[in-house]
Amino acid sequence: MCLLAIFISSFEKCLFMSSAHFLIGLFVFLLLSSVSSLYIMEINPLSDKWLVNIFSQLVSCFFVSILFSLALKKLFSLMKSHLFILSIVSLN
Repeated sequence: MCLLAIFISSFEKCLFMSSAHFLIGLFVFLLLSSVSSLYIMEINPLSDKWLVNIFSQLVSCFFVSILFSLALKKLFSLMKSHLFILSIVSLN
């Protein structure tokens, strides 16, 4: 039981440190690729509302991803605390 709590703790640290970097990188990549695709289609993104629509969708997806990540982090912390309590109870 203690080994499982240690595994979840280290998995949580690894997952959310890489998850934050991944989400930021994904956001920048999607923003740059959407702007470059507008130039390829010969649409000037500064004069049209395309960039505003794409940017607002990217921002909303980014915030949903952050909220999902925070919910997972809370779930892992609850699991870790419950496993710690169960391991102490099982020792007695």
